[in-house]
Amino acid sequence: MRLEPIRPDHADAVQRLARDPLVTAMTNLPEPYPEGGAAWWIADLLPRREAGREYVFALRVEDGDVAGVVGLADVEGAGGAAELGYWVGVPYWGRGYATSACVMAVDFAFGWLGLAEVNAYPLRENAASRRVLEKAGFRLEGIIPNKYPKWSPERSLAHYRITRAEWS
Repeated sequence: MRLEPIRPDHADAVQRLARDPLVTAMTNLPEPYPEGGAAWWIADLLPRREAGREYVFALRVEDGDVAGVVGLADVEGAGGAAELGYWVGVPYWGRGYATSACVMAVDFAFGWLGLAEVNAYPLRENAASRRVLEKAGFRLEGIIPNKYPKWSPERSLAHYRITRAEWS
């Protein structure tokens, strides 16, 4: 598996995988995923990448298919923090791609961007995503109120964090 910066030519694969209700149910993706949503999203995030505020990668697997997405948002710059987000399409679940992608994204965050910490906020009930983060070296900081408009305020998030010192 390898990561490559998300580009407009990834839109068809991202669209196909992101529209699955099993993916949108536990991610911050819109439900239902809109037609043309991937192309719009990619075009919208490219200026944030140029500004150094967001880095999103397509997960390419052995056969060349795009299996999902991993990214760092709200990047504060060297010595700061970022938020990790990721998802893998249903046909690629259970193969370790999410964990590998998270490890690669954290390596990029600390090795290339010089960040001090990376945070992630899966839904508390998303056991699979929480296991991914734990396998990638993150530790649970606590359970916090939902901060995302997609979900009701009654739902809660698990706050995970890894620091540069823990990574090295």
